[in-house]
Amino acid sequence: MFNMLKNEKGIMYPIAILLLFFILSIVIFYSSSYLTQFSIINSLENVNVRATINLLNR
Repeated sequence: MFNMLKNEKGIMYPIAILLLFFILSIVIFYSSSYLTQFSIINSLENVNVRATINLLNR
């Protein structure tokens, strides 16, 4: 019975594939949310720089 769990015909191969897709989806979600947060912070910084320049030009 345990030999069926360890070889490619058993249950471990599909579980490993599902775990791989689960981990990959978590990594993709985390990296995309990080990039979104980074772009928001970058755009807020640009807005603040422009506002400071406008205040100094008055």
